[in-house]
Amino acid sequence: MTITIKNLTEKYQDEWKVVGSYVSTMFKGEEPKRNFPISEKENIVKVLKGEKPMYLPDMTGMTALSPRVIKDHVVRSFVMEAEPMVCVAEGAGGKDMFGVEWEFIPVTGGAMVKPGNPLIPDITKWEEYVTFPDISTFGWEESAKANAHIFSEDRLVRTWIMNGLNERIISFMDFDKVMIAYVDEDEKEGVHRLFDKLCDFYDELIDYLHKYLKTDVIMFNDDWGTQRAPQFSNATAREMLVPYIRRLVESCHKRGMYFELHSCGKNETLVPVFIEAGIDIWAPQEVINDFDVLFETAANDILIGIPTDSTPKNTDEEAFEIAKEYVEKYAKTGKKVMLNITFPVQHPRIAEFVYYLSREKFANE
Repeated sequence: MTITIKNLTEKYQDEWKVVGSYVSTMFKGEEPKRNFPISEKENIVKVLKGEKPMYLPDMTGMTALSPRVIKDHVVRSFVMEAEPMVCVAEGAGGKDMFGVEWEFIPVTGGAMVKPGNPLIPDITKWEEYVTFPDISTFGWEESAKANAHIFSEDRLVRTWIMNGLNERIISFMDFDKVMIAYVDEDEKEGVHRLFDKLCDFYDELIDYLHKYLKTDVIMFNDDWGTQRAPQFSNATAREMLVPYIRRLVESCHKRGMYFELHSCGKNETLVPVFIEAGIDIWAPQEVINDFDVLFETAANDILIGIPTDSTPKNTDEEAFEIAKEYVEKYAKTGKKVMLNITFPVQHPRIAEFVYYLSREKFANE
């Protein structure tokens, strides 16, 4: 069969047909439920297990959840649930669950720690300054009831933990002080004690998210990079962060969940470290990372979110050719790839074209 928009549309249009809807947790409204031969959940799990999927999965095929019961999401203006609040100033800012003060910055559409008063002035004595919150008091039953209608057996629930290990300690101390503490022999032991305690805390938080909010994937928000390179060496990452990421991966795996490291920056050189840490999913930051390199170095072990080169300015025919090249390059059994159409903004039909083309390719393997 000739691979054209017309032919593939005729062959697979019934599968692309909208047969229902899901509640949109990113924006008020609904997302289409399509007539796929197997659910988006089952298809993504196949890729995570290294099996042949029926089609290349799309990152938007998971239900995004960033619940209000975790105070960090409110102060950082990043609530996604039945009543979403995404990147808006209303209600943003204030103290997070550790008492750190955040302020909303309109020009960036997000929040940052209010400067000038770090919670921890001395990492070797952090226990004198940090009080861990009681997770049991967060209002889980109320949140479960309010969000009950957003969950579906057809989709994985992907829940954010906004401040990971690196981001959490930076919020406690400021960036420059943390980078020194990672390499100063007098301060390292304090960092290790803090991360050990944070892992216990996050393990409990993951348990609550799994039990009350049906979480399948923990999206652990922990940026490790800058525009040009990682914030620290691979050796420092292995010593100061990897042992604790492994513990959090195990916190997920022992509950039948998956661990996604959300880590922005130009982090290509950290791929061996990510693999050693055992993470399941990573959506690298667009534009600054080389996705062909990441496909070869990471996609055997980690499910990588990869965008296309399409833009809204492309014609349908141009977008179809871009999708064809994308699928030929990345849709391979055993390679763990997921379409990422969130950023940058891509052609409005690119997900449809990738579906048709990958469905055809996997069907004929």
